[in-house]
Amino acid sequence: MTAKSTNPAYTRSAVPSEPENELASVNASARELLLWEESLGAEGFPGSKPGAPQSRTAGESARSEAMEDCQARLKVLADDAATCARCDLSKGRTQSVFARGTPDTDLVFVGEGPGYHEDQEGLPFVGRAGQLLDRMIAAMGYPRDGVYICNVVKCRPPENRTPLPSEAAACAHFLVPQLELVQPKVIVALGRCAAENLECVPPAGRWRGVWGEWRGVPVMPTYHPAFLLRSPEFKKPVWEDLQAVLGVLNRELPKRAR
Repeated sequence: MTAKSTNPAYTRSAVPSEPENELASVNASARELLLWEESLGAEGFPGSKPGAPQSRTAGESARSEAMEDCQARLKVLADDAATCARCDLSKGRTQSVFARGTPDTDLVFVGEGPGYHEDQEGLPFVGRAGQLLDRMIAAMGYPRDGVYICNVVKCRPPENRTPLPSEAAACAHFLVPQLELVQPKVIVALGRCAAENLECVPPAGRWRGVWGEWRGVPVMPTYHPAFLLRSPEFKKPVWEDLQAVLGVLNRELPKRAR
């Protein structure tokens, strides 16, 4: 003879004839079961716990750490440039002009040197030429700070003249590691001076729009925005150069710019 359970949680009543009565019976049985569980020292049915935030993948973590290291190394270089006296340009500067934008990018623009406004603010391309460059960058589909922008020299040359070869050579102490740390997929050289210092100007003939290479990185030499302000008729060929850059980067031209 099988003994009946004395636990009320396992004592089922007759099946109710009404659906409402059946639901009430189930709820009552559940409450009785919880009371019984609690009498045994349990806490009832486990509640749902907030999901823990998803951890980053190993690849994401490695990329994040690499970018933090890159930014830290760039800051060391920028601090060094701020006190640099490797050439005479340091004697006339208000402050050094290292870079702007993000190193987490596939595209770098290199100009020749800071002008008056850049010397005052400590950022490259913030004057009228910089405003034009910003519009060029936007037309390519990048945010203003979605690229990395720097110059061959970090201090303003007198009267905005072209940097001397000796000055550019002294500042290669900064430019070379900058580009090596950012590791862009493409570099745009703004003006002949930048193209020459990236060793992308042929001995003779056309230089603008002719692909070159700096340490394995494709370089597109094109006209400087300051030149375009004086000669706006050359904006079209520069736009063609930038479209060629997008092609190498496998980026589509924004619809509004087509």
